[in-house]
Amino acid sequence: MLSTTTRVQSAASAASATSNHSDTRTAAMEIAHSLHDAAAVHADVLLFFASYHHAAAFSEATATLRDVLLPEHLIGCTAESVLGDDQELDGTAGMSALAISMDDIRVTPFIGSINAPLPLSRPEAIPAHVGLGDDSKAILMLSDPFSTPITRLMPALNTLRVNDHPIPVVGGMASGASQPGHNRLVLDEYITNTGLIGLTLSGNLEIDTIVSQGCRPIGNPMVITGADANMLLELGGRRAMDVLEDMARTLPEDDRELLQRGLLIGNVLNEQKARFGRGDFLVRSILGVNRDQGGIIVGEIPRLGQTIQFHVRDAQAAHEDLHLLLDAQQLDRESLAVLLMSCNGRGHQLFGQGGHDLSIIRERLQRPPITGCFAAGEFGPIGGASHLHGHTAVATVFRECASN
Repeated sequence: MLSTTTRVQSAASAASATSNHSDTRTAAMEIAHSLHDAAAVHADVLLFFASYHHAAAFSEATATLRDVLLPEHLIGCTAESVLGDDQELDGTAGMSALAISMDDIRVTPFIGSINAPLPLSRPEAIPAHVGLGDDSKAILMLSDPFSTPITRLMPALNTLRVNDHPIPVVGGMASGASQPGHNRLVLDEYITNTGLIGLTLSGNLEIDTIVSQGCRPIGNPMVITGADANMLLELGGRRAMDVLEDMARTLPEDDRELLQRGLLIGNVLNEQKARFGRGDFLVRSILGVNRDQGGIIVGEIPRLGQTIQFHVRDAQAAHEDLHLLLDAQQLDRESLAVLLMSCNGRGHQLFGQGGHDLSIIRERLQRPPITGCFAAGEFGPIGGASHLHGHTAVATVFRECASN
């Protein structure tokens, strides 16, 4: 089934198309001609996502899109599953694309590869590498999780400033492979299975980002008083495992059931706040425990004095959080288009049904053209810096500048 959406505004237009055809060439032709008929020829940016079923003929699909649509810039990757328009193609063959055309915008492509790496050890050289300017609004980046030095990359990108404000980084990690070398990334005519690709978006556009986390805090906030590498050893002066076991015994039955499905940890973003609630944490996975040391192994390097709180994945909290974030978006002008990068642990796994995030965003934002995928990690700003997230839905909303 092919589905399409088009939106035209004063000096801008956007159109999306999504196909569930299992043949790569047919799906690419369906999308290309649908977008062509929607007057999306010569788009400034064409975003493209294909499920892993299409990896073998990925280069042919991107060539078809370039030949038919003649975009100024094409960026995309393979994924576990894709989504777009009113289709969330979870676990089946899928292909989706979003074409955006706007007056007076500037799009600068960049790559991070073995032959042309980002100068992470020289942050002062990164602005020139990515084409950052005084009117830059965001960096759209896709990467391969097996070959991207993410623990160095995100801190380096967070040093970038435009008019003394951090530049948001959006996008995510390709999720269409379980081993190195099997993902595909495309930037214009450049196709690779390693590294990262990106576009710096500048000029006459506005970009808002929604980062909706699918979890909520349990227990009480605690201060890290002991750590070794990525293992929490002490919380509030007690062994971390003892604290966790005591908390688990006091939880309500519903929370204990959620705890069995997976535990996460949230790092407080603003230590100056008197109270912490949903949205005040950067959530990370718990990777395991070390019972001999009484430690908890987490998905980043903890620091002494940091405030943390345990979290559980919760469909109801995720539902409420997304609606609250969209409340503010509805007060703004009509969106032109949306890029949705969702954690591959959401969808059916979290909500018990498909299309939850997609349908809510489409309904609340008056059904904009939309594309995206289930990623192996999502990029998005929260707490004044951009991070690699998990368990989130990150929606990037494109609008014309208010002056037009």
